[in-house]
Amino acid sequence: MFTTLNKADHAKRKRILADRYANSNVMKSASVTGVQERSSRFVRRCTSAPGGVSDIFPCMHRLISHYAPTLHRLFSKMLYLFAKPRETPLADDYVLETSQLSGTASFTLMSRFDEKTSDLDYIDKAAECLDHMAAGIDTTGDGLCFLLWELSQPRSLGIQRTLAEELRANRETPLDKLPFLDAVVCEGLRCFPPIPMSLPRYVPRGGRSIDGFWLPERTVVSCQAYSVHRLNSEIFPDGDVFSPERWLDVKGDADRRRIQFAFSNGGRGCVGKHLALIEMKTLLRDVYSKYSTTPHESMQEEAMAMSDQLISARPLGQKCLLRFHPLDVDGEEVKV
Repeated sequence: MFTTLNKADHAKRKRILADRYANSNVMKSASVTGVQERSSRFVRRCTSAPGGVSDIFPCMHRLISHYAPTLHRLFSKMLYLFAKPRETPLADDYVLETSQLSGTASFTLMSRFDEKTSDLDYIDKAAECLDHMAAGIDTTGDGLCFLLWELSQPRSLGIQRTLAEELRANRETPLDKLPFLDAVVCEGLRCFPPIPMSLPRYVPRGGRSIDGFWLPERTVVSCQAYSVHRLNSEIFPDGDVFSPERWLDVKGDADRRRIQFAFSNGGRGCVGKHLALIEMKTLLRDVYSKYSTTPHESMQEEAMAMSDQLISARPLGQKCLLRFHPLDVDGEEVKV
């Protein structure tokens, strides 16, 4: 789907798959349980490390040893000039094997293919699933890595405390009903969009005037979320400042959400948006309802500069050491 250039073909494939990424499907117990299990595993791994110090970057990318996302065919020839993509036999074999099985779980992409189309063989289905793995593993992990780093900074400890208070006071409240949690995630995606690359589009038939410049139809134009989230100071004042509170202001809310470009917009927008949001919110709840975090003293701000990896943004130093401090039921740090 991601490399389908024809608009009609792309829309057809997206209609087939969109049901599996709808919020109603993502929130089903089987999906939520899977997300919760992985989040709990992350927290256990981080908090059981000696001294409560853990490098969350590889923890966020726990599948990397099994799967380095295959690059889109659009870029493959260019990238082969520099390096051959790393083989990914475990992920490839797993997807190829499961794509031939019957009786797949009802919430999966494979079951949707079986329901809606018979013109794809198992290789096509497997390729689609691998594309979705590529789109979802690094992006969500990188976004969370930068967000936890920012929340751990001295300048953001007040934000971290406010988030923890909301989470502890609303333990049974659905994640999508927690306004400050939503604000933290929105601001994290605004400041640290996981995909740094420009997203190209054709100018529609008849041409368009953009910011006073006339562009003929089929001109290729592009923009990237990092710039979109900072250019308009009326919508995002102090655009380089991490400030979740801006998302709580009713005034201007529609404009902020319209320009929120981390998942792109329109027909080419990210089909997995709801899944990514529930993953991020689940992990933030599991961490900050029970722990506070601070940077390890060996970490330097420069090591966490966003490094453009074409289809994902990673910390320049390829590590993010945080210290996890357990909290009691009142939110006070437990002295160990």
